[in-house]
Amino acid sequence: MIWLALLVAVLVAVATAAAVLGRVDGSLADATTTMSHVPLPDDPLTPGDLESLRFDTGLRGYRMSQVDAVVDRLRGEIADLEDQLTRVRGSGVDSYQRPSEALPEPSSTLSTPSERA
Repeated sequence: MIWLALLVAVLVAVATAAAVLGRVDGSLADATTTMSHVPLPDDPLTPGDLESLRFDTGLRGYRMSQVDAVVDRLRGEIADLEDQLTRVRGSGVDSYQRPSEALPEPSSTLSTPSERA
């Protein structure tokens, strides 16, 4: 008889604790954080934007909606860059100048320091 009373008391205590903590219906309360998520800017992304990126954390890791939004944005920007690269390669224009091509030819009229003395 004592075992039955002890079992009932434990079950009542567990049910009360679950009701107080809001776990009876299987839902969890929203996670709290001291750092709020700042979305990415609408401008083209820079390395600094990605370095300063922070996500809010939930019970099982980062907030999936925030991570999904960033992944979608990065996917779009990568696709845009690939399109630009394809257009540049397809146009036949060499947009990259080697450093030796970008520098002007040395002039024979320039004097060396020993000639100036």
